[in-house]
Amino acid sequence: MVGKKHPTSLSKSLGLISFLLIITLFLGACSPVNSSSDSQKVVSIGISQIVEHPALDNARAGFVDALKEKGYEEGKNLKLDTQFAQGDIALTTTIAQNFVSQKKDLILAISTPSAQSAHNSTKDIPVLFTAVTDPVHAGLVKKADAPEGNVTGTSDLSPIAKQLELGKTLIPSASKVGVLYSTSEVNSQLQVNMAKEAAKDLGMTVIEIPVINTTEFEPALNAKIKDIDFLFLPTDNLVASNIPIISKIATNNGVAIIGSEKGHVEGGALACEGVDYYKLGHQTGIMAAEILEGKSIKDIPVSMLKETELIINEKAVEQLGISIPEEILNRATLVKGAE
Repeated sequence: MVGKKHPTSLSKSLGLISFLLIITLFLGACSPVNSSSDSQKVVSIGISQIVEHPALDNARAGFVDALKEKGYEEGKNLKLDTQFAQGDIALTTTIAQNFVSQKKDLILAISTPSAQSAHNSTKDIPVLFTAVTDPVHAGLVKKADAPEGNVTGTSDLSPIAKQLELGKTLIPSASKVGVLYSTSEVNSQLQVNMAKEAAKDLGMTVIEIPVINTTEFEPALNAKIKDIDFLFLPTDNLVASNIPIISKIATNNGVAIIGSEKGHVEGGALACEGVDYYKLGHQTGIMAAEILEGKSIKDIPVSMLKETELIINEKAVEQLGISIPEEILNRATLVKGAE
């Protein structure tokens, strides 16, 4: 009798196992699909950069690294579409419009022209800017501490008074400072005005050296270089893209250059006390992660770096025969400068 019941018992056991296996497979096929879909969702970010030069490139690198630290990694759950306008402001509009038509999850605009084009192209997609000196004056936000629309970001407004004070300290006899800038960049004119005020407080006057395009740098500088005691370079994309020729002319005439950021000094300027663009971009990347995780732009005010970095070009010091005060050397980072 026992032998006859065994097949029935075995059959029931196998049936129960099969039923449990089916349930397990069913649940496994349902719930992981949703979680897998969430974990594998790819965020698409469009990056618009007006031109390639060290400051803007460093800002972009900082942005990408910050996203990676926050769990957004290219090739895994992040797709970056980086476009360069090669200094063509009209092209920044085309780039922004393409990003909008492609329905990017977020747009990063590096520089004022790129940010203005992105701002004008969408009111729905979140837009972050970096390397923008005055976002209010540029029309990107009405109030830096309370963004109202879809745009916020980080400002690279550098401490112009500190920079001119540095120039006066290194060249104590200086009374005339040349300011080289592009007339096509709204940020640059703002910095010229700030330089005039700062120079006045230091007993100096500003000699403006405006340029429209790359071909004007050499004649514009040669016309004014003998009239100035040192040259100040604001954060200006056209200027940053032409550091080699600027540095060559200034050096040949024994005129020191005070820059606004590290790239200027690495390109030949004597010194700068300005923002670290990598850190600025990194700060922007943290903001991007917050937006992607659901934080409202109106709760993310425009920010700027509190600290500055003092950079000295050893090669320029030697070429110009300038003596650097000990208190400045003690807090400076020394670089070799352009070859």
